[in-house]
Amino acid sequence: MVAIVVDDPATNAALIERLNLDFTILSDADLATIRAWGVEHEGKDIALPATLVVDRSGKIAWAYVGDNPRYRPVVDTVLEVLTALEHDR
Repeated sequence: MVAIVVDDPATNAALIERLNLDFTILSDADLATIRAWGVEHEGKDIALPATLVVDRSGKIAWAYVGDNPRYRPVVDTVLEVLTALEHDR
């Protein structure tokens, strides 16, 4: 799992350490990836709350994009997508 956020690498490193996270957080301070994937929150310089599953070829295989950070996809839904991708290999 990888998170992509607009914060700088130092802020990300501090968050990883403080919360003892076991996944990578990448910085997209210029919003290049966020814009390329179509998940920019217009006028706010942040991403919309989004969960993307990217397949081994780099294509977005599944996406959830919301407008409220309180709502995210159910973990089991994401796991089903990942399992299906694994079986399609």
